[in-house]
Amino acid sequence: MKRKLLAMVMIATIVPGLVACSKVDAAKDTAKKPGATQINQTSENTDGKTAASVDGKTSASVVPDELVESYKPKGFIEGDKKKALFVVADPRKYSVNYDLANTAMKYFEDNGVEVELRDLYDMKFNPVVSPEEFYYAKDGTGEASAEIKKEQEFVSKSDYIIFVYPNWHDTPTAIVKGYMERVFAKQFAYRDTDAGLEGLLKNKSIYTIMNAGFLGGGRGYIGDGVGIDDKAWDEYMNAFKVLDDDTAGFWGLENKGRFVNDRTPKNNSENYKDELTKLRQDLINELNRVYFK
Repeated sequence: MKRKLLAMVMIATIVPGLVACSKVDAAKDTAKKPGATQINQTSENTDGKTAASVDGKTSASVVPDELVESYKPKGFIEGDKKKALFVVADPRKYSVNYDLANTAMKYFEDNGVEVELRDLYDMKFNPVVSPEEFYYAKDGTGEASAEIKKEQEFVSKSDYIIFVYPNWHDTPTAIVKGYMERVFAKQFAYRDTDAGLEGLLKNKSIYTIMNAGFLGGGRGYIGDGVGIDDKAWDEYMNAFKVLDDDTAGFWGLENKGRFVNDRTPKNNSENYKDELTKLRQDLINELNRVYFK
């Protein structure tokens, strides 16, 4: 009798725990990626200016499952073809920002350019310049680590360097900035001369693809506002140009500008597919203008 009573007590204790664990696990799965149902659910919290909507789970711009188009580039192959290095920094493979990266990588390869993807989150890239490598990164003394040498080899082989990241605080995200600081080190990307700093990455270029919230309501670059707040749009784009020109000049390469999307389809839009298709095509048109005309 005592054994039966003990068993009943144990079962009563364990079952609620299992139910609680299953709820926690389900919550974790939900946090990893909002499903299509969550993404498309209607919410009253819609911001008409930004074209972004809060769907009850996230205000981030996310692509419904059925519209996600993943793309895996072939990488650099020894040969005479032009090479594009994509440095992508977005932890969400289903974001609108990553969709732009996939669209661009495919378009480059479709046009005969070899593409190498460096997904900083997949790589678990550490953006922090450690005390041990500080003097290498800032003064060019000592040797680069094996990790940094590998990235520098990709940079050396590339003709085009494309940074892709979301606009979180109007500058490169922390992981991208850390990549720049650690990889584009002194004596690799630039050096001192009697006439001042000299960029060493000549005959290359940089370009930035960035998905944004509200920067004036445009899509593209300077002059590409659509009448929402064109003054604010051009102020932002010109500020980005100053930043990019300075970075390019520091390294000795060309700044080819940016594609900034500030008119993202609303997460709950009934015309999401058409709007996403238009966004992809707008990026392709801009890449064609910048690189292939």
